[in-house]
Amino acid sequence: MKKIILLLCISSSLFSYAQSGIINYTAQMNLQHQKEFIEELKKDEKVTMSVKQQVIDLYKNAEPDYFELHFNESESYYFKDESLKKEEGYTMGSKAGQMPFYTNTYTNVIIEDNRIFSFISHEPLDWKITNEQKNIGDVACFKATTTETLYSRQGNFYDRNIVAWFAPEYPVEFGPSNYSGLPGLVLEVERKEFTITATKINLNPNEDRLKIKCVDKDEKITSQKESYKKIAEMMKDRKKN
Repeated sequence: MKKIILLLCISSSLFSYAQSGIINYTAQMNLQHQKEFIEELKKDEKVTMSVKQQVIDLYKNAEPDYFELHFNESESYYFKDESLKKEEGYTMGSKAGQMPFYTNTYTNVIIEDNRIFSFISHEPLDWKITNEQKNIGDVACFKATTTETLYSRQGNFYDRNIVAWFAPEYPVEFGPSNYSGLPGLVLEVERKEFTITATKINLNPNEDRLKIKCVDKDEKITSQKESYKKIAEMMKDRKKN
C-alpha cells in the first residue's frame, strides 16, 4: 500500500496536465470458459445435436468486441465501438456486455444505459487492493479484486470474482463498464467469461472527439433490485406463453 501511495504522489504531477482521455479496449472470451461451456452443452440431453453443433460453432468462432472509454475530470462514458463490427451474419462476441455505462465521480453514480430497462443505477464495487503487480504494455499496474453479484435471465443470483489491474500512473478512477472506483485507470478486467484489456491510451484528445453521453435529470433511473424484479416478471410471462 505504501508503494501505491508513493506512485500516486509521483504520477499525479505527471498526469496533472491530462484533463481528458480516450481509452480503447478489446474484450475476448476466455478459452477456459469456452471449453467448459462446450463440455457442459455436450452433456445436455434436452438439446438436439443439430442445435448443439450450431452453438458450439458460435463459441469456437467467438469474435472479440471493441470498446471505448471517454473521460474528463469527473465523468466517463464507456461504450461499444460498432464501427469495428463484422457485417456478415450473426457471430458470438466476447460476452463482456453490450450496454454503455456513464460514471460520475463527483456524484458517485454509475448508470447503465440498458436497452430493456432504460437506465439502471449500479452500486460502486468494494475493491480489495493487493501488492501484486504486472505490466500491461509498458505501464505498471496493481491488482485489485472484488466479488460481483449478478442476476441471470433464469431468475437466479450468482457471484463472479473480478480481477482488475489499475495504473497509478494515470490517477483517474475510471474503467470499463462498472469496474471503476480504483486509485488509477483500470487497464484490464478479468472475469470467468472474458478479459477486457486496454490497447490504446490517448490523453487530452481534441474536444470534438470526446463523447460523454450524460443522463438527463428527467430520465427515470431504475435500481438494480428493481431491474431484477422486472426480469423475474418477464421470465414468468414468457413461461406462461
